[in-house]
Amino acid sequence: MKKKPSATGIFFSMFLRAVVVILGIVIACLVFALVRSLLHNKGKETASTGSGAAAATEIQQDELLTASPTEATTEAPKVDYGIKIAVLNGTQTPGLAGAWKEKLAGVGYTSVEAGNYMSEISKSKIFVLKEGAGSELTEVLPGATVEKEAIKKDDTDVDLSDLDVVLVVGTDNDILASN
Repeated sequence: MKKKPSATGIFFSMFLRAVVVILGIVIACLVFALVRSLLHNKGKETASTGSGAAAATEIQQDELLTASPTEATTEAPKVDYGIKIAVLNGTQTPGLAGAWKEKLAGVGYTSVEAGNYMSEISKSKIFVLKEGAGSELTEVLPGATVEKEAIKKDDTDVDLSDLDVVLVVGTDNDILASN
């Protein structure tokens, strides 16, 4: 005759089974995440070498950040200009200042923050807040005018203290606008 298990024995038996099942699920999730991470990193390496479908995907993603896909491949070497910049969106296009921030980072501007200009403008402006800073930005922001007057702190949602230059991107430099 078989001995009948106690309530405590049944509880611990079920508890042990539950722990084994949970650990199995956790291990499966970790393996899945590791494989996904390895495949994702391999895709980045393939895209950076410029071969296969992964390179085409990277070019499509770069189109959001640059005016044309060829600009991403013909970038000048990165130089740290060492100036503090705020790039402000002066259009109705969401994310434009962020796209310009990425574009500026790609050419060597390491201290850039994005924000909004409170008015919509058609022609981009460069406000030089520190003497001699940012003269080369007219090459980066085509058609922008350099403003001698100071930008008012009420015109933006960005803190203007400690900045050297403020770029206000107008509709003339809307790199995210649909063509």
